[in-house]
Amino acid sequence: MTQLASIIIPCYNAEKFIAETIESVLNQTYSNWELIIIDDGSKDNSSKIITSFLTDSRIKYYYQENKGVSTARNNGISKVNGVYIAFLDADDVWTPTNLEEKINELQSDTIDYVFSNKEHINEDSSSMNIFSNGTDVNLLHHFLLWDRTVIPGPASNLIVKRKCLDSGLRFDPTFSTAADQDFCFNLAAKYTGKLITKPLFKYRILTNSMSRNIATMEKDHIAVYKKAARNNLFKSFLFKQQCFSNLYLVLAGSWWKDGKNKIKGLYFIFLSLITYPPQAIKLAQKISHGK
Repeated sequence: MTQLASIIIPCYNAEKFIAETIESVLNQTYSNWELIIIDDGSKDNSSKIITSFLTDSRIKYYYQENKGVSTARNNGISKVNGVYIAFLDADDVWTPTNLEEKINELQSDTIDYVFSNKEHINEDSSSMNIFSNGTDVNLLHHFLLWDRTVIPGPASNLIVKRKCLDSGLRFDPTFSTAADQDFCFNLAAKYTGKLITKPLFKYRILTNSMSRNIATMEKDHIAVYKKAARNNLFKSFLFKQQCFSNLYLVLAGSWWKDGKNKIKGLYFIFLSLITYPPQAIKLAQKISHGK
């Protein structure tokens, strides 16, 4: 429990929250860490705020021209020295025992990565009394099927052993909103994860969240599933059809409810049904329960 942990924070125009995020690292009960902050071309006061923390020699700051969050994370990965690598977004917050409890689980030779449940907070850092629970049973199956939360907020939750990244696993810069999903697909396909069943980090809900761009979400997630198919991650043709059908149903709900676009919603409902006709049963149940 004394080995170095490397923490990677990608940062873009995060002046409102970055200090609180860094403070949550400084408050960790596990103290043998290095914090690598990759500033992805911020135009606000992020740099000035981060620089004020550099009196702590464990904190390292790098600036890059704006290339996106995946490139920033990959840049951070290229600079790590630790045995364990943790990811943290610039607006989220760790509880003080996050590193200690997760690294304790990683002492097992059979566990390659660790994650926990999460708590939601608002822009004022107040709890929303909303919690998201994950699972470590059949991770890849549930990831692909998209039938439940598997790793809540992976970009601020995951701690992986270095061997996972030494194998070449990276964030695909061709994706924006779905890069985390693609990373988790490939992580779960090759390695064994462990869930800690309590919230060890706080996930901030922002009104201008990137994930609220439904058009980008549609493009990205479909591309991620097609990549998974090319990589033979689906255990059978029928399972693949069911997974794509569930994806289309998620997109239908996003367009219908959040995008206020019922035409797009109906299109993806139709696409879901022709991809996997038994989906009609699930859809009828949702309608009957008013969901």
